[in-house]
Amino acid sequence: MDRASTISLNVTSRRRALVIGNKNYKKGKTLQYCTNNAQDLYVKLCAIHFQTTLGTDLNCDEMESIVETFIKDICDGDIVFFFFSGYGAHWNDQNFLVPIDDNQITDPSMFKYQAVNAQDTLKSIMNCSPSSVIFMLDACRSYHMHHITGWTGSLDFGGLVSMEAPTNSLVIFPCQANKTISDKSIDGRHNQFMTYVFEYIDQPNLPFDDALALICDDVMNASNNEQSPFQVNALHKNLLLNCQNQSGIKHKLNVRVQQIINDAQNESMIDLGYQELGDRDVGTIIQEAIIKKRCSKLWLPGNKITLFGAANLAVALLHNTTLEKLYLYGNRLADKGVKPLAKALAMNNSALKVLNLQEIGITDIGVEYLSEMLQKNTQLTVLCLSKNDISDIGLRIFANCLKRYNSTLQCLDLSKNKRITDISSDVIQEMIEHKRSLNELSIYDCSLSRTGKEKLKKFIRTKKNINVFINNWDE
Repeated sequence: MDRASTISLNVTSRRRALVIGNKNYKKGKTLQYCTNNAQDLYVKLCAIHFQTTLGTDLNCDEMESIVETFIKDICDGDIVFFFFSGYGAHWNDQNFLVPIDDNQITDPSMFKYQAVNAQDTLKSIMNCSPSSVIFMLDACRSYHMHHITGWTGSLDFGGLVSMEAPTNSLVIFPCQANKTISDKSIDGRHNQFMTYVFEYIDQPNLPFDDALALICDDVMNASNNEQSPFQVNALHKNLLLNCQNQSGIKHKLNVRVQQIINDAQNESMIDLGYQELGDRDVGTIIQEAIIKKRCSKLWLPGNKITLFGAANLAVALLHNTTLEKLYLYGNRLADKGVKPLAKALAMNNSALKVLNLQEIGITDIGVEYLSEMLQKNTQLTVLCLSKNDISDIGLRIFANCLKRYNSTLQCLDLSKNKRITDISSDVIQEMIEHKRSLNELSIYDCSLSRTGKEKLKKFIRTKKNINVFINNWDE
């Protein structure tokens, strides 16, 4: 089983973190956000049960001491999070974390005596046999040195060179190796990269792979693709940094919703549609409706569930044996919320047969996640994706999957996706011609022309064992 499909709940491993933020440098320009980054990450990690050590504005001796003490306390099997925010520098293919007394560094050869070697630090951590290590360096700023022997003017030693990630570790920088970035801020307290780290890192039951992908996507979008985080991922298991495993109620539902669940029969339908439910409610719904009531059909349409609630539901689906139908239409999941659901269902341990994701903002990116899931899942028979933003490209992705891989999906609803046009006519015919199990396809109220529809109808009349819905309701 590959790492991407393996989720580690890590409920027994000890969690250790070292967080360092340097701002007030003796020689380098004062950095605006680094101590904020460290202090706020300290709070976040403590809240999700990391034993966290915080250091701010440390000189060389203090940095070496705090790192050495931290490493000595790491035990076999620990989960380790190492974070540094400040100036980083590179010399002779090595990365160095610069302390605030950088006025002692008069020549780049002195980095190895007056700064902390990042590669050596990671190696020392790994020598303690932790189960997983996240090594995050927010240290890609320009760092100029002047009056270097043999050179006129100043040289920029800032930025970090590429690092290898030993087995069971992950290395991440805010931008690509050998590049530097300026400290732009969105929220006025953190730099851009850390703003997105804080948004996702402590979300309940969001696998760290998914959190990392969301961080990278948002950084790239916010920078118009000018800033792309560096990452080397050698983790063998996908971590849940904030695992809410449904052992006890974390949040009370409103009285009306709780009464609906209480009144429901075991192993029956529970309708919680249009109840103003959000992500905070999802954990309790899982506990009360899926686990206690063992409901077979769960309606959650028209609520305010986002990707974080979806990540919580994904964990519940991992080994679900009773829930057969899940309706999430009209929520705010988008592609990012589809991804954890698709990953969970790809493990093929769930009894889910019907999944309704109508009108949740899915694009062709979400189709790729679902298509990858359908290549492995053998339980799902009905998939409703109407009224999204799926295009001819997305339809082609589905067609290829159903033709070559999936032999269990029976019903696919792509109606009201306005970006599906006559371009897809041949693809639809091919999908029908080579179908394995599909017996119902809905593509009405898309952007097929009358001529395109008539062409498809003529083709469909020659086929048996499939119902294709093409006409709009007013036709």
